[in-house]
Amino acid sequence: MEKITPILEKYNNFKDAQIRSVRNLTDDSKVVTIVLQDDDGEDLNSVEVTFTGITRSRILENSVLSLLDMMSGVSIIKEHDLYGFALGRGTAMLHVHNAPFFIVSNGISIEEK
Repeated sequence: MEKITPILEKYNNFKDAQIRSVRNLTDDSKVVTIVLQDDDGEDLNSVEVTFTGITRSRILENSVLSLLDMMSGVSIIKEHDLYGFALGRGTAMLHVHNAPFFIVSNGISIEEK
C-alpha cells in the first residue's frame, strides 16, 4: 500500500476520472485503466491498476465503463491480506462487496503512464 496511497492522494482518489477499460491478463489477473481528463474532456494522465490472484469481482463491460459515476472516486482497501478496489469512498471490505464495480485480489500494483 505504500506505493498505492501516494498515487491515490496525488489524483484525489480518482474523483471525476474515468475507468476506460478492463483488460484480462489471465483467468485471475486483470488490468484496469483509469484516465484523468481536463475540463474539455482531453486525456491528461493514465493510470493502470493490475490485479493478480482475483478471488471475487463484479466487472462491467468496457462499453458501459464511461457511464459510471466517478464523482466519489475509488477506494483501495487492504484487509486480511486481500486488496479491495471499488467505486466510491469506503474504508472496509463490506463497502467493496456492495459496490457496482469491484475487484478483490491477493495482489495489486499501480503504474502511472
